[in-house]
Amino acid sequence: MKPLQFYLITDLHYFENSLGAEGEAYEARSLTDQKCIAETGAIIDSAFARLAEDKETEIILIAGDMTFNGEVESHKVMLQKLEALTAAGKKIYMVSGNHDGDNEAYAFSGANRIDVEAATREALPDLYYEYGWKDAIAVEGNRRCYVSQLGEGVRMLGIYHNLDDGNRGFGELMPWITEQIEDAKRSGDLLFGMTHVPILPGAPILAPVGDATIHGRKDVARRLAEAGLPLMFTGHMHMQSLNKFCTRRGSFLFDICTGSLVGGPCAIRKISIDENRVMRITSETVADFDWDKRGMTAEEYFVWRFNRKIDNAILSKIGNESIAGFIRRRRLFQYGINRVRKIFYGNALDSGAVIDLRGGSVSPLLK
Repeated sequence: MKPLQFYLITDLHYFENSLGAEGEAYEARSLTDQKCIAETGAIIDSAFARLAEDKETEIILIAGDMTFNGEVESHKVMLQKLEALTAAGKKIYMVSGNHDGDNEAYAFSGANRIDVEAATREALPDLYYEYGWKDAIAVEGNRRCYVSQLGEGVRMLGIYHNLDDGNRGFGELMPWITEQIEDAKRSGDLLFGMTHVPILPGAPILAPVGDATIHGRKDVARRLAEAGLPLMFTGHMHMQSLNKFCTRRGSFLFDICTGSLVGGPCAIRKISIDENRVMRITSETVADFDWDKRGMTAEEYFVWRFNRKIDNAILSKIGNESIAGFIRRRRLFQYGINRVRKIFYGNALDSGAVIDLRGGSVSPLLK
C-alpha cells in the first residue's frame, strides 16, 4: 500500500439559523447542551477553512450527525458547505448519524419550539450520494453500508446509522461486512471502518449508559476483530477516546471516538498510515470563529459551554435555587465538573497516538 493521510471530523450538528435560533425556548435548550447550536455555521466555516488550507491532505472523513436534528433546510445548507470544500480540492466521505433523519425536527421562536420539516433516513444515501456512494466499490443491498477505495491499498467501510440497527448492533449487516473484510484481504488491502455510534465505551464509567455504544458491543467487537477489521472510527459521544478490544486468540479492534466539531473540544483529527500500516494520529481544535464570544477565546468559550451544561444538568434536578447555589459554590462540585470535562476532552493518548495496525501495539505520539 501507499502512505495515506486524511482528516476526520464528526458531529457537526449544523443548524440553519433562519429557521429560528433565539428566544426563551432556545436559551433554555442551550443551557443543558455541550454543543453549540446557533454558532454551528460559524464554527463549521472556520474548521472548513482550516481544512481547505492544507493542500497536502485531500481526504476528509465525517462520522455522522451532519445536522442538529435532521432539518431539511439544515441538510440543504450543509450540502452547500460540503460542495465548497469539494471545490477546494477535497474528497469527502461520510456516514449518517442518529440526528440526521426520522427525527422530531424543530426550531425556536420566542418561548416556543416550532416543528420544521425533517429529512427521512431513507433519503440520506441519495442526499449525500456525492460523499461516499458515488465512488463506492461495493454497496450493501439495503444501502446501509458502502466500501470506498481511499488510496492504493487502503479501503474504508462506511456504515450508516439506521433505526433498525443503530444501537442494536450490526445484526444482519455482519455477513456483508465480513465479506468485505475477506475481499480486502484477498486484494492485500487494509480495510478500516467508520460508523456513528461507538462499539466500545469511551470510558469505563460510560459502559452502563444505554446509547454510549451499540447493543451487544462485546460480540460485535469480537466478530469484527476475528474477521480481521483492526479499526473503527466513531463519534456520537462528543468525546475524545481511544480504546482497544482483544480476543483470547490475540485478534484486536481499535475504536477511536472523536469529539463533536461544534462542542468542546471541537476536535479535528489528522491521521496518516504508512506503508507498514503504522498509523499516527494528531488532534487539534477550532482556534477561533466569527461569533460574539463574550470576551472569551474560542477555547474558553467551549469550556464555559461544557461546564454550564454539566452544572445545569445536575443542579436543575434539585428544584431549590438556594440549595443549588450553595452546592455550586463548593470546590468539590467544581472539581467534579472539571473531571467530567477532562474525561470527554481525553488525555494525551486520546489526542495523539501511534498504532501498529498489524501487531496491535499503541503508544503516545511524542511531539
